[in-house]
Amino acid sequence: MNNKMTKWLIPTLLISVLALVISGLVGAQSKNKSTVGYIDMQRLQQELPQFSELQDFLTRKNAEFNQFGNYLQTQQNNELIQLEKDKNAEIKGKSNEEIKAIEEKYQQKAIKIAEGNQKKLEEENNRLSREVQAKHEEILASIKKVLEEIVKKEGYSIVLEKSVVYYGGEDLTDKVIADFKSTK
Repeated sequence: MNNKMTKWLIPTLLISVLALVISGLVGAQSKNKSTVGYIDMQRLQQELPQFSELQDFLTRKNAEFNQFGNYLQTQQNNELIQLEKDKNAEIKGKSNEEIKAIEEKYQQKAIKIAEGNQKKLEEENNRLSREVQAKHEEILASIKKVLEEIVKKEGYSIVLEKSVVYYGGEDLTDKVIADFKSTK
């Protein structure tokens, strides 16, 4: 009987071990399955506080730009008024030919002032745009980090933006939002 029991025990043990190995392989295979996820960026922009903070930041930068533009406009107006005064003082007692030359000279000065202020305005716009872009990229990097954690934990092979998904896939937007709310 001891011998009979050993005969049955070995095949049963082998079948059990084989079943465990197979179930482990199937489990590992299901973890590595090709799963597509997607996120709804428009919804993230509406629901994540980082995007409303970005919008506030953008509003402040626009106000800053408008204030700078108003300052430049006032400065330019003052410089043009002074140029007009200088031109009128220089024109007194001059011949028509001399007046034309003087007006041309002051016209060129006015153009240089306007061009200089336009360049300053463009530089300020570029500086402020870079600040806003950096803040936006920072938010996108944090979303990417959250997505990488979800992908790693749940085994997604690809994550797309909802607008490029016509059919299928799993919406990960709620998971991203939940992760942001739990960590921030």
